[in-house]
Amino acid sequence: MTGVSTTLTREYGLSHSDLARILPRLTSAECEAVAGGYLFSFIEGRWLRVTPGPEQFRQIASLRIPFLQITFHFTGWSQIQIGEFFVHFNRAFQKGGG
Repeated sequence: MTGVSTTLTREYGLSHSDLARILPRLTSAECEAVAGGYLFSFIEGRWLRVTPGPEQFRQIASLRIPFLQITFHFTGWSQIQIGEFFVHFNRAFQKGGG
């Protein structure tokens, strides 16, 4: 993996099963489950490693809401590409409400 590297950590209201179900379908890039996370390789030579932390819960009365801290390690990505990725990622994992 060569090129500029950027690492970002964000918190999402997701469970491990949510992440495992939706993440591989986000892009046409090759996705490989690796120890502790997922590795995406893009044909342009870019790489993305997604590493979720332990599943945690917030409790509000009897309601338990899962959340994860997820670390994204981008190699060979521009800041514009990273921004576009997060727009797509956030949309894919957006939960409806009403």
